[in-house]
Amino acid sequence: MKKLVVVLCWFTFLGLGVTEVKAEESNPIDTQEILYDLEAGGTQTFESLSSEGDQLIIEIEEIPNYLRAVKNGSYKISASTSGQWKASYQILVSGNKITKAYSPSIVAYTGSFTKAELKLDNSTQSTYYLKKKGDLFTTSINLRAKLLSNKISITY
Repeated sequence: MKKLVVVLCWFTFLGLGVTEVKAEESNPIDTQEILYDLEAGGTQTFESLSSEGDQLIIEIEEIPNYLRAVKNGSYKISASTSGQWKASYQILVSGNKITKAYSPSIVAYTGSFTKAELKLDNSTQSTYYLKKKGDLFTTSINLRAKLLSNKISITY
């Protein structure tokens, strides 16, 4: 009987085996950055690639106000991919700070958006947090505007 118990224990131990688990270092998501020149102002348009490899158009438009200093005013941040989606929002810049993020807008030409949240993260950064559901997967899009000394940095 003891031999049977020992044999069963031995087979159980071998059956369970020892599994070695290795954690691989996760690759950081490549964040693309666009720089809007506040001194040049006006409308500046940039082309890039989205995380899915689609052509992405980023446009920052200065909303004219002729009674203000450079760096102070409203700016519309827009991003779109051809035939898939378009998102935009506006920021109000005053005293080298983003004082307000407002007027969010999204359109899904294919799929749908399951989350859309515009936040003023801090006094120099605002982010439009989006989740877009496609046919097979869900994509996170974080359209972020960060105020730098003479520029607005746009990441997505």
